[in-house]
Amino acid sequence: MTDGAVVHRASRPLGGSVAVLVAATVWGTTGTATHFAPGVPAFVFGAVTFGLGGLLLAATTGRPAVRALGRAGTRGWVLLGAASLVVYAVAFYAALADAGVALGTTVAIGSSPVFAGLVEWVADRRRVSGRWVVATLVSVAGMVLVTLARSEGAGSGALPVGLGSALLAGLTYATYSWAVARGMHAATRTVPVPVPAPEPARGPGAGDARGVLGAVFGLAALPLVVLALVAGRDALVLGANWPVFLYLALVPTVLGHSLYAVGLRSVSASVATLLSLFEPVVAAVLAVLVVGEHLGMLGWVGIALVVGGLALLALPCGRPAARERSIRVSSR
Repeated sequence: MTDGAVVHRASRPLGGSVAVLVAATVWGTTGTATHFAPGVPAFVFGAVTFGLGGLLLAATTGRPAVRALGRAGTRGWVLLGAASLVVYAVAFYAALADAGVALGTTVAIGSSPVFAGLVEWVADRRRVSGRWVVATLVSVAGMVLVTLARSEGAGSGALPVGLGSALLAGLTYATYSWAVARGMHAATRTVPVPVPAPEPARGPGAGDARGVLGAVFGLAALPLVVLALVAGRDALVLGANWPVFLYLALVPTVLGHSLYAVGLRSVSASVATLLSLFEPVVAAVLAVLVVGEHLGMLGWVGIALVVGGLALLALPCGRPAARERSIRVSSR
C-alpha cells in the first residue's frame, strides 16, 4: 500500500466529521431565519421545511430514490427513516411549544447522542468508547449552559408533555440517523469501522447511497405537506413568509441533510449525532450577532465546553494510528 493510499483512507473519517459539522452549522441558522417570519406557528415551520425540502431532495435524487425504495435490502431502512423523520418534525416543535425553547431544545438535541449510542449498542452490538462517553457528557453539559443562557422563558403548554415530546424527538432523530446510515451502507455494501475503511464501491451502488436519503425525505414529505396545507394555510398565503420558507427548505434541509448523509458514510450515527451538538453553538452566536439576544458568561462557557467536547472526539487515537503504520510497513 502506498503512502498516498494510507493518507487517503485515513482522511475519510475526518472528511465525514467535517461534513457533519458543516451540516450542523447550517442547521444552526434555522432559529435566526424564523426571526424574519414572525407569527408563523412553530409546527408550520417544521412541516413546511421538511415537507418542501423533502420533496426537493427526492426530486433531485431521481431514480436512485426509487431504487432505494424498491430494493429489498434498503426498503426497510427507508421506511424506518421516513417514519422517524415525520415523528421528529412534529415532536421537536411540540417540545418547543410546551417546554419552552431552552428546555425543549436542550432535552431534544442533548438526548439524541445518548439515544444513538444506545441504539447502536442494542441493535448492532457496538459498544461506545470511553472517549465518546466523556465527549458526550462534556458537550451536553456545554449545550445545556448555552440554551439556559438563551432561555426565553417556559412554554405555555404542559411541561410533562413538552419533556416527553423532547425525548421522543431525541429518540426519533437518533433512529433516523441510524436508519439512514444502515440504508446507505446496505446500498454501497460497506460497513463503518473504527479504523479507516476501504473505499466504498463505485458505480450504481454509490448513487443508491444518496438515493436512500432522497427516498427517506420523499416519503416523510407526504404527510408533512398535508399537515402544512391543512393546519398552516394562514401562514402559507402570506408572500412575505416564503423567502424564509424557501431558505429553510433549501439550505438547512436540502444542503444540511445532504452533507449529514455524506458524513454518515464514514462515521457512525452516535458520532454524527454528537458532532451535531455544534448546532446550538452556531444558533447562540447568530442570536447575539443578528437577532440581538444577550449571551452572558454562562453561555460562552457552554460554547467552550461544546467545542472542547467535539475537539476531544476529533483527536486521533493512538491505536488506529499505530495499526495503520503497521499496515503500511507490512505492505512495502
